Amino acid sequence: MTDPAMSLTEHLTELRTRLFVIIGTVAVLFMGGFFFVRPILNWVIRTTPVHHVIVTGVTEAFFALVEVDLVLSLIVASPVILYEVVAFVLPGLTSAERRVLVVVAGPGLILFILGAAAGYIWVVPLVLKVMLSFTDATVEPMWRVGSLLGFIIDLSVPFGVLAEFPLAAGVLARLGILNPNIFRTYRRYAVFLVFLMSAIIAPPEASAMVLMAIPIYLMYELSAFVARVFYRAPYSNQGDVTIPATTRDPKA
Repeated sequence: MTDPAMSLTEHLTELRTRLFVIIGTVAVLFMGGFFFVRPILNWVIRTTPVHHVIVTGVTEAFFALVEVDLVLSLIVASPVILYEVVAFVLPGLTSAERRVLVVVAGPGLILFILGAAAGYIWVVPLVLKVMLSFTDATVEPMWRVGSLLGFIIDLSVPFGVLAEFPLAAGVLARLGILNPNIFRTYRRYAVFLVFLMSAIIAPPEASAMVLMAIPIYLMYELSAFVARVFYRAPYSNQGDVTIPATTRDPKA
């Protein structure tokens, strides 16, 4: 742990050391995993409705393997990354901030991974099936492997972020920053924004937009529920403060 009395040079030295640990861990996993990433890429392609992809550039297949390997390396190294970040910032926080960080860090990482996995399992196949439905015998779909991987990541990562909302709502409500009543007040606007987001993310097809909107709106209601459970009103003065009257000197 970092000593609060450390100099700026010592802080920078520790930061450099922890960055080296993070980069070294990711690099080792990346180099070791590159020999096993091809079956994983094939599995990713087979689990999507798109069973055949093409490459249109000399290096596209290589960089597709690199992209998959890098994502998997970051996921596997995430506990080390989380530990190094927390170990660096924790000593400089107050006791209340330390408790919040300890409570949020681990579950936040787990929720992000689960949310991204749900996006991959739920959203990606749905959108791909709808996109493929616009093709027929005269229009043969030929998808580039790089484009497909970017599409999967662009749809999965936002759901990982979305999964963090209930945790953030619970922490902010516990600190008295977020009032649960705000969810009830702005519910109609939230419904509108949810369907707007679904229309942007999902294909222009009614059933796809509804199926996309369901998990997003459930996260909103879950955040409202968590905020109600953990809400603690901020401290305030109890009662009116009475100021004693000043006795006036009759000779004044």
